[in-house]
Amino acid sequence: MEHRRSRIMLCALTSVAGMLAPWSGTQAAVAPTKPYVLVAAPRETAARGQRDYGPVAAFLTKVLHHPVVYRHPNGWLTYELWIWKDRADIYFDGPQFIAWRLHYLHQTLGPRVPQPQDWRLYTWKGSPVNTVAGAATGATLCAPPVPNFGTLWVTNLFPNPARQPYIRNMHGWKRIFKAVTDHQCTLGIGPRLTLHYLDPGQKKVTILRRSRHYPNQGFTISRKVPGPVRREIVRALLSPAGEKAMMRLRKRFSHGRRLVAGQARQYRNVDVGLDAQWGTVYATGINRYLRQDAKREGFAVTQLAAP
Repeated sequence: MEHRRSRIMLCALTSVAGMLAPWSGTQAAVAPTKPYVLVAAPRETAARGQRDYGPVAAFLTKVLHHPVVYRHPNGWLTYELWIWKDRADIYFDGPQFIAWRLHYLHQTLGPRVPQPQDWRLYTWKGSPVNTVAGAATGATLCAPPVPNFGTLWVTNLFPNPARQPYIRNMHGWKRIFKAVTDHQCTLGIGPRLTLHYLDPGQKKVTILRRSRHYPNQGFTISRKVPGPVRREIVRALLSPAGEKAMMRLRKRFSHGRRLVAGQARQYRNVDVGLDAQWGTVYATGINRYLRQDAKREGFAVTQLAAP
């Protein structure tokens, strides 16, 4: 009797297992695939970010046969954390961030904006300050907040922290130019082409320092993404179809010109100013620093959530 009962129980278990096997396989087949995350520097609203970068994510989804989604960081503090902890898979931002990720995270360089970045440090015409050294102490510099690349370039001209101009944060190159020509600020920073447009004959300002030609912003791809997929992303973005998908991005950042293949050597040492700002932070505990910074700047800690 005992032997017969055991056989019945074994048959029942076998039947249950047979019924569960197809169900388990179905569940595994429909398990969601983790998408690749595309992010960009938070220079716009979430709606505009989705408008400009969403088509790129949709294009890569089609090419890779793998979901790619755009995530919008809700502030620079959040974006810096995402970079430090490499929480995204595909990045589009400025040369200082590209250089830093190539150096520390060994990412793959993708297409970049073809035009170089050229910066100018200037003062108003007739200003008593006529050299960079003369502007080191007491002068007011109107500039975008760090980590703007132009601001990093200027602050790198003043390595002695005891002899640096006072930075007055200001958005918009036209506003900065007007503040300098109205003598509200001793110094201003701006891109070469913008300054040429605002003062073509240099009748209103005097150039104190010209930067070298820096590579422009572009894409990098995290090492978390398999090597063949990284290469396919680069190839796809450089293709005619990729050019079409990046139409809004190109119109905004490269005057409609197509992006070109980047070369890592062009970004060597471009992160010098950023490295000086981030170096001790990255080495001594990111989370503690970020929470202190968030508290000081009034950010909610929940803003630091990963994409």
